[in-house]
Amino acid sequence: MTGPSDDRHSFRDVGPVQSLRTPSFEFAEVTRHADLAEHDRRLDELARRAHTAPEVDRLLELSAVAPDTLQEMSLVIGDDGEDLLEDGRANAHAAEYGTALELLTEYLHGRPGHQEARYLRAFCMYRLDGQDRVEALRILRPLRDEPMEEGLREQVRELRRELRRLLTPLEVGAYARTARSDPRGALERAEAFLELAPEEGSLSCLVALGQARSGALDKALETATRGAAEADVDQEQVSTLARRLLLPYLRPAAAAAVAAFKARNPRLAQAELSRMESRWRHSPVIEDFDAYLALCVTGWAGISPPEPRLPDDRADDVYSLIAEADGQSAAALMQAGLADAAEQVLARVLPLVPGFRWLNFLYAACLLRLGRDPERAAACAEIAARDATIAQAGELLEAIRGWQEATVINPAVDEYVAAMKSVSGGVSPDSLARLRTRLTVLQRGLPALRAAALSEQGRQVVRELEKAIAQRLGEIGGAMAVSELYDRYDAVMAPAQGGVTGTAAADRLARDLDDLAARIRDKRRAAGKGAGQDPFEKLAELVSTRRAELERVRTGLLVSDLVKRFNDLAQPRSPDPYALRTKLSGIREEARGLRRNHSKTLAARETELLDELIATISKVLG
Repeated sequence: MTGPSDDRHSFRDVGPVQSLRTPSFEFAEVTRHADLAEHDRRLDELARRAHTAPEVDRLLELSAVAPDTLQEMSLVIGDDGEDLLEDGRANAHAAEYGTALELLTEYLHGRPGHQEARYLRAFCMYRLDGQDRVEALRILRPLRDEPMEEGLREQVRELRRELRRLLTPLEVGAYARTARSDPRGALERAEAFLELAPEEGSLSCLVALGQARSGALDKALETATRGAAEADVDQEQVSTLARRLLLPYLRPAAAAAVAAFKARNPRLAQAELSRMESRWRHSPVIEDFDAYLALCVTGWAGISPPEPRLPDDRADDVYSLIAEADGQSAAALMQAGLADAAEQVLARVLPLVPGFRWLNFLYAACLLRLGRDPERAAACAEIAARDATIAQAGELLEAIRGWQEATVINPAVDEYVAAMKSVSGGVSPDSLARLRTRLTVLQRGLPALRAAALSEQGRQVVRELEKAIAQRLGEIGGAMAVSELYDRYDAVMAPAQGGVTGTAAADRLARDLDDLAARIRDKRRAAGKGAGQDPFEKLAELVSTRRAELERVRTGLLVSDLVKRFNDLAQPRSPDPYALRTKLSGIREEARGLRRNHSKTLAARETELLDELIATISKVLG
C-alpha cells in the first residue's frame, strides 16, 4: 500500500484587497472676497438665473388716473397743449400705442417736465412689442426720485418693476457673454444699466466685483454701498459685499485695536477703537467689533475668546478684520511650498478666531498637505464648508474625509496583505494557526472600519476586506481540519507500512479507514461550500483508494487462507472421513462465496486459484 499525500496543508493562493486611495487636492485659493473667483461664481449664478427666467407672462394695463389729478395736471400746462395731451392719453387707454407715442413725444417738446406725459410715453414704449424698453426705463429713472401724486407714483413704480424684471436678465446674459473676452466693455454696459435700475442688488454685486477685479476698489466700494442703500432685490447680498469691500480700508485704521486683541487685552482694544477717525469708527464692522470686544471683556476665560453674538456673515467680517492678514500670509507660504511655516502662523492665530471659516480652510489644507491630525483637519474643513464663497471648500472636505478613511482602513488592508504573504511560500499547522489569529483580530476590528468609512469607495473597500477575511478564515478552518484528518490518516496507516499480514489486521484497518471516511464527510459538511473543499476531496479520495487497496489485499489473504486450509487437509493423515468431507464442503462454499461476491477485487491469479480449488474439492467429494 502507498504512503500519504503531500497535500495535507494546501491553502488557496489569493490576491490582495486594494487599498483605499485618498482623493487628490491642490491648494489654489489665495484671496477670498471680491476677487476673481467670487466674481465668476456670482456671474455664473446670475447667468443661470437669467437663462431660466420665465417668459413674459403678463402685460401691464394702463390704469386710469383720478379725474381731480388730471384736472390739476392740465391746469399747470396751459390750454395750448391740452389737446395733444388729451389725445395722447385717450390713444394710450385705447391701446393705440404708436399714435399715442407720437402725440406724447410732440407734447413733451414743449413741456419736457410733465410727469404724466413722460410716464405715458414710457408705457407706450413698454407695450410696443419690446421696442425701446431700455429707453422707457431711462425715461422713468428721474421720475423715481421726483415728488408726485401717490397714484401716479405707484404706476411709475410698477412699470419700473416690470421693466427691470424683463430687462435685467437680458443685461446679465449680455454681460456673461462678453465679460471674459471684453471685460471693460461688458463692465461699462453693466454700469450704465445699473444707473437705470439701482434697485437690482445682484447686479450691484456683480458690477462691484467686476470693478474690484479691475483694480477700481474705491469705485467698487461706492457701487456696493449705493446698492446696499437702494436695492429692493437681493439687498442682503449687496450689503454683505459692501461690508467686505470696506474691510481693506478699515484694517489699517483698526490695526492698534487688533494688536491689543491679539495680545488678549480686549479692554485696551476698545480704548484704541475709541481713538479711531470718526468716519471709520461708526462703520457697521467697527461697531460689531466694538460689541464683540465688550463681550470678550467679561467672557474670555479660556484659550479662545467667546463666539461673536452676530449672524455668520457679520461675525466673518469681524474675524476678517482681526486675522485676514495672517491668512494671506499663510496662503502665500503654502503656495511657496512652506507648509510647516504656514501651519505655525495659522496655529498661533486660529485659537483667537476659531469660527473664521476662511482661516479654518487654510489650516485644514495645511494639515492635509503635512499629513497631520486628520480629525482636526476634518473639523476645520467642515467649518470652512459653511462659507459658499470659498470655492475649494467642498473639494477639500472630500479629500480630508478620504484621508481620514485611509488612515483607518489602509492599515487594516496592509495587515491583511502582510498576513497572506506570510503563507505565500507554503503552510504548516503552526503557520495556519498564526494566520487564523491575525485574521481573527482583523475581523474583530471590522465594525470600527465600517464606522470610519465615510465614502462609497471606503465602504466598498471595507466590504471587500470583510468578504476576503471571511473566505480566508473559512479556508483556514478547512485546511486545519484537513491537517488533523491527515494526522489521523498517518496514525491509521502506520501499522500497515510493513504490509497487512492477516485478515484480522485487515479488518481492523478497514474499520479505521471507514471511520476516517465518515469523519471527512462530517468535517466537509461543517466547513460549508467554498471553504477549501479541494483538500477534503483529495483526502477522501486517498482514503477511498486505500480502502479499495485494502479490500483487494484482504480478498487475497482470504484466498491464501482457503488454499492453506485445503493443503493442510490434503496431508497424509487418517482423519475421520465424515469430518473431512464436512471441512472440504465448507472450504468449497467459502471459495464459491469469494468467487461470487468479490469478483471485482480478485486478481486474475486469485480467480484461477479459487476456480482450481473449487474444481479440486468437487472431484474429491465426487
